[in-house]
Amino acid sequence: METSSTSASGTAQQLSKPEYRNWLVLGHALTTVLCQGLRPFITRVMETFYKNIKARIPGPCTCVHVPRRKPNEYHDMSTCAWANILQACHNRNKPNWRQSDPAKWMDPNLGPWEIAKLFLPDLGGHADINSADDMDITGILNLMYWCNQFTIPQLLINEVRDTRNNKWVHVPKLELTNAEKTDAFNTIENLLKDPKLAPDPHAQKALKEIVNLRKVSDWHSLEAQVLADFKEVLNREMQRSERTQNEVEQLKQLVLLLAEKRLEVTEQGNGLLSLQVFQMLNNLHRNLVKCLKGIRSGFVVSWLMMILLCSFFVILDDDTVVRDGK
Repeated sequence: METSSTSASGTAQQLSKPEYRNWLVLGHALTTVLCQGLRPFITRVMETFYKNIKARIPGPCTCVHVPRRKPNEYHDMSTCAWANILQACHNRNKPNWRQSDPAKWMDPNLGPWEIAKLFLPDLGGHADINSADDMDITGILNLMYWCNQFTIPQLLINEVRDTRNNKWVHVPKLELTNAEKTDAFNTIENLLKDPKLAPDPHAQKALKEIVNLRKVSDWHSLEAQVLADFKEVLNREMQRSERTQNEVEQLKQLVLLLAEKRLEVTEQGNGLLSLQVFQMLNNLHRNLVKCLKGIRSGFVVSWLMMILLCSFFVILDDDTVVRDGK
């Protein structure tokens, strides 16, 4: 019982750490505030882009998929005006052709967003994008980075992408130092201060909220939303990773085992986290690293930490957190 009490106390201390709160606030800044602030801008640019293409190409794309056709098995580059224009609009001339349905390009409502998919990495099972509201911050930043219709400097966009990747998702712990938080927020503010976004009221509203978030104190209210967003991001990355079905099934079984053990601890230990869970986490981590060799170990640790923290939120109540933190 003494070990369990110590573990529970350590958990409460972890949840009240400034570094963890910094990570939560950054997640909210990226996935909610910045995302909402950029969506109207994204919509205007894509709709203008689409209208300009339609003005140049009156008819639909009639290409058929021809496997192994060079240089493009999805479009005949010698005859397809759509494909040639869209390829020239990609900053590396490498649109994600397989992800976009040309039959929808003529649709005045769906067309802009079906074209937007050309500039996004593989979306896995999340390819249903019918408006900017269906795009998360990852998709928005990738669209702005790879589509040359967005004239904001790529450096500013890439710095926010790096912030998202290296300070929020791919982190060994769900923590940020104060210095890391400052750097992260600076990259977001620099993007929103670009002259192209200065006239946009939604972007400027987001900028004000980002500035205020630097000193947010009600971090606990952000937990559920940020962790839900984080779990969704990790699920998408798992879907996009090139894992075999067998490896994915192993991962699912390991996670289910963790969930079952957490329930056992909750029911049998009166809400206190036992040493058994920590030992199992170590074993789980080793197995995950073996079956997910293509994913950085830091990513795996982050994913495990997310699961563990979700368990904490079920076990701990507000009073426990207050007693051991601020």
